[in-house]
Amino acid sequence: MRGRVLDWLPWRRKPPLRALVLAGGGVIGGMYEVGALAACDELLPGFRCNAFDLYIGSSAGSVVASFMAQGIRPHDLYQILEEERDDPLDFNRGSVYHKGSFGIAARNLAYFLWAVGKRAVGGFTLDWPDILARSGRDMPAGFFTLAPLEDFMRRAFAGKGLSNNFHELARPLLIPAIDLDWAQRVVFGQGAFRDVPISHAVAASSAIPGFFEPYRIAGRDYVDGDVGHTGHADLAVEHRADLIVVVNPAVPLKVGSPEEGAVRERGLYAIMEQAGHITSFNLLELGLRELKLRHPLVEFHLIQPDPQPSPLIGPSMGFEASRAALRFGYTSVRDWLSGAGAAFAARFR
Repeated sequence: MRGRVLDWLPWRRKPPLRALVLAGGGVIGGMYEVGALAACDELLPGFRCNAFDLYIGSSAGSVVASFMAQGIRPHDLYQILEEERDDPLDFNRGSVYHKGSFGIAARNLAYFLWAVGKRAVGGFTLDWPDILARSGRDMPAGFFTLAPLEDFMRRAFAGKGLSNNFHELARPLLIPAIDLDWAQRVVFGQGAFRDVPISHAVAASSAIPGFFEPYRIAGRDYVDGDVGHTGHADLAVEHRADLIVVVNPAVPLKVGSPEEGAVRERGLYAIMEQAGHITSFNLLELGLRELKLRHPLVEFHLIQPDPQPSPLIGPSMGFEASRAALRFGYTSVRDWLSGAGAAFAARFR
């Protein structure tokens, strides 16, 4: 009994095991995360982004998490990106799309149309869904490849003297992805998946279905780590984290009035992104709610933008608004810390 009493004394308590969880959101979302973390690191002495005990990143969040876990300060990364410096960490169009990418995408689109057209000819008795179904084997697996992203990550690690090996990291890094054929989550960085190079894990976790072709590792096909999940905070709980900070850049736009313009008016791509954000947002809320009920002693903190027009509302894989999203992440979180996020700020001061 005496030992238990002593454990409650301030000098006997162990500091909480802290986990940083970064969800996906495309190029735009990753930029937001860098800005958000830079604001927290700058304004909250107790936050210390590079001093978390566990890092979890999925999709675009895996890119940012792989740098944070290896000591790259978010403010330094922010400046590199904002000023577009000649630096291995400058994430630009060439990091995702190489010079021939759009030619390949155009070829895949033509291949797609050919596959459908071939089935449509002579199939006038079939409905379009049946024609599409019959065309499946002739369709491309995706419009773009993630080989440029894997190459960028590998070169960035080498250029900054960082490791591309999970085994060599001082702080654990977990990168979830979805095995397409097994329809289940795998976690690179632990168990049998710890031997995969980090750059390949990032590419696998970033393979947005349809946009990118599945990323193949050792004969298995992987797609975006946020398919069916958002953030993977449950992995932090499994690793006995006591304090978990989740950053989620992908929130749906809530149109308050007709004057703001309906999502429909922005076309098919905007509708698809809105639908995807609605799904991921609800998955995150439901998942965190369940984790809080099952683990009431674990602290959960969520950082995410308001569902209103911002640089984040647009093509998530585009670069046109990427630097604006970076700055928005910094300024919006800075303002949030002095307002609605005051309790979060107090916790880390």
